[in-house]
Amino acid sequence: MKTVLYIPLISVMLFFSHIAFSFDGNVSINAEQVSEQCFSKQWPQSALVKLKVDKFVLEDKSQKEVLSLQLLNCLAKPDAKIRDGIAFETLSFWLRGSQLSNVIHLKMYDYLTHVLTAKVNDVNGVYQSFSMLMLSEVARVDRKSPFLTSTQRDRLVIVGTHFLTNLRDYRGFSDKVGWRHGIAHSSDLMLQLALNPKITKAQLDTMLDALASQVTANEQHAYIHGEPKRIAMAVLYIFLNKQYSVEDWHKWLSRVTISSPFNQWQDVYQSEKGLTKLHNTQSFLFSLYATIKTSKNETLMKMIPALEQAIKAVN
Repeated sequence: MKTVLYIPLISVMLFFSHIAFSFDGNVSINAEQVSEQCFSKQWPQSALVKLKVDKFVLEDKSQKEVLSLQLLNCLAKPDAKIRDGIAFETLSFWLRGSQLSNVIHLKMYDYLTHVLTAKVNDVNGVYQSFSMLMLSEVARVDRKSPFLTSTQRDRLVIVGTHFLTNLRDYRGFSDKVGWRHGIAHSSDLMLQLALNPKITKAQLDTMLDALASQVTANEQHAYIHGEPKRIAMAVLYIFLNKQYSVEDWHKWLSRVTISSPFNQWQDVYQSEKGLTKLHNTQSFLFSLYATIKTSKNETLMKMIPALEQAIKAVN
C-alpha cells in the first residue's frame, strides 16, 4: 500500500531534517492537498496579491521567512496567476535579493528535493515542474554564496539529473493551466549547476548525460515551446567549463546526433517517430548554432566546425 504524504508544513520541515533522501515510489504526495496550504489566515490570497502589488516588500524578516515556506505549497496550484505570478516571482525576488537566511535556503532545498524524489499525484503536472524551477533559483543562491555541503550539492546533481532523465511529461503551455515545461525547468537547474565552480567534472558528465537523454524527447513528442534552446544553453555552459576539450565536444555531438534506432537519417522520413527525432535534433542543433555563431568567445568559436558538421549530417 502506498503512503499518502500530507503533513502540516512545520511538521514536514522537521521531518526533512532527519531523513536521507531516496527515490521512493512508495511515498506519495497529493498535489491538490498541498495546494490547499498555499493560503493561510495571515496570508490569504488577497494579502498575497497585495504583496505583489507592493513589489514583494515585507520588512519583517521573520514573517518573510515563514511566508517563504508557505509559498512553496503554491507551486502545486493549477492557477498560473498564483503559482507563477505570485509564488515563484516572490520567492525568486527574495532569493536573488539575498533577503532570506541560509536556514531557509536549506529548508527550501530539503522541501524541493523531496518533492522531486517522491511520487506526486498531480493531474495538472505543475508541482514537480515548478519545484524544479524553484530549485534552480536555490541552486543559484548556492552558486553566488555557497551554503550547501559537497554532499548536499552532489545530491542536488543526482536529484536533478535523475528527474530530467526519467521525465516523460512533455507538456509545455496550455491556456488553462499555463506552463508546465518540465524539460526547460530541469535544464535551467543544469545551467545553474554548470556555472557553479564547485561542481566537479564527474558531476558535469552526469549532467551532460541527462541533457543528452532529452534532446529528442525519446521520440515521443515534438518540442514546440522552446525546450531545445533551454537544453542548448545548459549544454553550452557545461562545455565552457575549462575541463572539456574540443575533442570532447565533437564526441558528445556525435553521440546526440546518431541516427539510431534508424540505420541512417534518410530513413526517418518513413515514420512519425523518425520525423519527431529529426525535428527535435535539428531544433537543438539550430539553437546551439544561433547562440554561438556570432560569439567572440574563443571556446565557443572553436566549437563551430564540429557543430556545422553535425548540422549537415542530420538532414
